[in-house]
Amino acid sequence: MRPVEQSVVPKLGDPELCEDGIVCTGAFAAVVDGATDKSGRRYDGLSGGRLAMLVVCDAVASLPVRATMPEAVAFLTEALAERLPADLPLERPSAAVTIYSAARRELWQVGDVGFWFPGNAAPPVEKRVDVANVAMRTAILRAELLLGRTVAELAADDVGREAILPLLRRQAVFANNPAAGGLAFAVIDGRPVPPGLIRAVPVPADVTELVLASDGYPAIRPTLAATEAHLRGLLDVDPLCIGPLAATKGLAPGALGYDDRSYLRIDLSG
Repeated sequence: MRPVEQSVVPKLGDPELCEDGIVCTGAFAAVVDGATDKSGRRYDGLSGGRLAMLVVCDAVASLPVRATMPEAVAFLTEALAERLPADLPLERPSAAVTIYSAARRELWQVGDVGFWFPGNAAPPVEKRVDVANVAMRTAILRAELLLGRTVAELAADDVGREAILPLLRRQAVFANNPAAGGLAFAVIDGRPVPPGLIRAVPVPADVTELVLASDGYPAIRPTLAATEAHLRGLLDVDPLCIGPLAATKGLAPGALGYDDRSYLRIDLSG
């Protein structure tokens, strides 16, 4: 297994603020997406999302070669739990991750990091709470446009994002919480991840290339150039992310994307 293409693009252009990361060893490949910080709290000077990403990346690199999916998820969870203080607020540092195990030829998906290989792609992992948030933000911004505000004004003053922040901050109560029913979702956040929220996908023996990418990309293509071109085309027509890119946040002035984004294409033939 070897990397063919890899890229991490911080949305603000500053690698030190980026909450996405990539790991590729002889045994595992992974893309890790730290949750966007909304609290302003810092952990050793880092945002919660960046801390979670860095800890999970280090843990993936340290996984035993023959680890099973449950063992790997427990290992990552414990690694982050050891770095978190006891007095955590409702919103806690967390990260989504998708891991490819070379020894088991399996993909393990915890959260919304996507993947692609010929004949298969991860279906969109859409949290039900985000469906509500996106609908509300989109409606508010469309109303503002009809009232005469410009795209540039709303990019600088995203009143839709501001309106949904209370629920964005509270959605941590649904993370890894079976009591949340259909609102439950999986992340690595230092608490046990319910097995039913994790997805395992076998990779057929004839597959020679695999792509992992964070949700900073709306769709995954077989090459980095094609994936970037698709994103750029959509950003050109929907910079507020209220149309084909409908999301909980848009393209801020001067930003390189609506979110950090990571892309890893690996060759499995070796």
